[in-house]
Amino acid sequence: MKRLVLCLLLALAAGPAAAENASADGRDRLQIVLEQQREIKADLDGNRFEGLSPRQANAVRKAQKEVFAVAEGKQSLDQLSMDEKIRLENALERINAEIVDTRSARDDQDVCWRERVSGTGMKKTRCGTQAEMREAREGARGFLERPKVCGENCSGL
Repeated sequence: MKRLVLCLLLALAAGPAAAENASADGRDRLQIVLEQQREIKADLDGNRFEGLSPRQANAVRKAQKEVFAVAEGKQSLDQLSMDEKIRLENALERINAEIVDTRSARDDQDVCWRERVSGTGMKKTRCGTQAEMREAREGARGFLERPKVCGENCSGL
């Protein structure tokens, strides 16, 4: 079953900016992903997934709802907007992290997020690992929590 999930991720290995979305047999990668998700869902519903706790199974089901919601009415990856591709990839990575079930798998999980470019109304897509996203958020939080006015006791100036 883990091999199936790895195949699922290989279907989107090129990421959201994939130029070639058709597989060797002519099917779009989105259709392959949906087919694999249906197989995983059937295995979850039939309790054929060994080693998953109820919490993990629920997390996989929740991520699958996101996959199916994003893909609803779409036939190919080209029909998805950038935000939808990001949502799809993040959901697939969450599914993989739950099935692989290790802390390192969660930290190595690839995620993409949109951030506003400072001083503009534009948004920029950033991709990295879950650990890198956490570090970026903690760095921003640390910047916001620093004192803005420095008195006599400030050091490092």
